[in-house]
Amino acid sequence: MSYRKTKKVKEKLQSRRNAILEAAKEVLAEEGYMNVGIKNIAEKAGIATGTFYLYFANKDKLVETIAEEMYQKLLKRIKKERAKHTLVIDKLQASMKTCVQVFNEEQQLAKILLIQAPGISKILNRKLINIEKELILLSKIDLDELVAEGSLPSQDTYISACAFVGTFRQVIISWLREGRPENLEESFDALVEYNLRGLGKNGN
Repeated sequence: MSYRKTKKVKEKLQSRRNAILEAAKEVLAEEGYMNVGIKNIAEKAGIATGTFYLYFANKDKLVETIAEEMYQKLLKRIKKERAKHTLVIDKLQASMKTCVQVFNEEQQLAKILLIQAPGISKILNRKLINIEKELILLSKIDLDELVAEGSLPSQDTYISACAFVGTFRQVIISWLREGRPENLEESFDALVEYNLRGLGKNGN
């Protein structure tokens, strides 16, 4: 006879899983990916090291889960902000502004996911590449509409979308690595203006 988890048991398991994730975020942000082991995370979460493995196979799987949850948070925020606008150009800007805001809010975590972990975890690196691809495809849809309505000149919108997303990514990485620009959110308007000029949009 198979054991069925009661609602109370499920809630307890979910609560412990969340505690592990939150502890991992805090420890990773403080110590860095390479300096943190399962024992550090377990101690922070108030559990035995063996208990950790009931929830995650290893540190990479844990970080992949954190990345996925951050990605889902980002997507949810993007959809919410885009829904506030009717003009396509405003939707495009809302997508990228939301990315900037989320990474700004989660600076230490973003540093782990974008700078430290990708060079170590091939699986995580592929996940981050897939996230970037989705942002590119979303931007391409907006650019296609802008070209169709005559707001932008005819162009290869896939290449343009890659460049558009790529400039934001590079500025975010520069901010995480070198602290430049000093204020990420304040750089947003200048970055958008630069991109729109490159896409061929005039100032009208």
